[in-house]
Amino acid sequence: MLRVLLLVAQAGLAALIGYNSVTSLWGWRDRSPAPRAAPRRLRVVIPAHDEERVIRGILTDLAAQDHPKDRYRVFVVADRCEDSTPQVAAGAGAIVDERWDGDPGKGPALAWHLERHPLSPDETLVVFDADNRIPPNTLSRISDEIAAGHTVVQCYLDATNPDASLIAQAAAMSYWAGNRMVQLARSNLGWSADLGGTGMAITAGALEDAGGFSDTLTEDQDLGVRLLLAGHPVEWLHDVRIGDEKPASVGVTVRQRARWMAGKRAARRRHLGTLLRSPSPARFDMAIRLVQPGRSFVALLSAVLAVVAAIWPGWLFPWWVWAAIAALQFVLPVPFLAREGLGWRRISRYPVLALLAALWVPIRLVSGRVRGWYHTPHTGEVTVSGDGPGQAP
Repeated sequence: MLRVLLLVAQAGLAALIGYNSVTSLWGWRDRSPAPRAAPRRLRVVIPAHDEERVIRGILTDLAAQDHPKDRYRVFVVADRCEDSTPQVAAGAGAIVDERWDGDPGKGPALAWHLERHPLSPDETLVVFDADNRIPPNTLSRISDEIAAGHTVVQCYLDATNPDASLIAQAAAMSYWAGNRMVQLARSNLGWSADLGGTGMAITAGALEDAGGFSDTLTEDQDLGVRLLLAGHPVEWLHDVRIGDEKPASVGVTVRQRARWMAGKRAARRRHLGTLLRSPSPARFDMAIRLVQPGRSFVALLSAVLAVVAAIWPGWLFPWWVWAAIAALQFVLPVPFLAREGLGWRRISRYPVLALLAALWVPIRLVSGRVRGWYHTPHTGEVTVSGDGPGQAP
């Protein structure tokens, strides 16, 4: 019986890897941007907790947008700030909402703001993080996509500090590969990309249909599933690159990703059954993404199985089968990274992704103890070598 269960588990893992590899091929083709259209009304909201060191950058970028100034407003939700974030934001021209009570976290802060200032039916909510940097055409591109009929859009999340440390580089590499092999692939398939928590835009109608923001640990993931269930898939904007600071230390990385993992687990408990009861390929794909562990960890696990099968043959698939499966996962992202515009010097550092794979188990252990929101600290450091996508100010 144990042998049968082990064979079934291996077959399931191999099938998952095959599924991810095949679907990633749809990410090779670039997406055509929507045509220019009449400017839409946008509401930009930036939740911020003690972000005086970085918030001026995103507000400066917003002031330089090519979208008509009378077609967007910028709000900063200063959430329990004990520094000068409200004063810096107000000085940069933002409308500041100060929040001192209620549950902590981005979801509750956004829900609180929208309860105080409801969206108009023709208004689209745009959310950025305080540490983001954005190009001048960001709002106009979002507006054009909304005018083209998309009710939810997610911009490309790039890295402002990929050279800050090995762990920051691993995170950036993970995003660069996943943006094309997961996110763009889903849009090209007509399914739903993931919301990233920042660089996202949602129409008033779509947000109402999905039930608004929740107080979960990963409000973006939970909302993304609810939007899909309500008939509003997330469209991926591969050409609109949002600079986002990645954690540069192992400790911050573990705490951030432990919160993500705990939130993903909660979303899985809440929505998996509903997703699986539908014949929709997009919902089935979302269910798989809620269930599977990190892709870098799956690749590392495949390599470990190859070694174990070589040492103790008989209980596992032949070692060469797992070696081939592991090699596929390690090699497949390389042409996609080159397609992203990474130079070979940067691509040669691709093995640093093994750091994130190795951290999966401790992150899993820490996630079991996560009970509340964790605010990721930001420094505003920019370290872009010019040999990768990178979004410098």
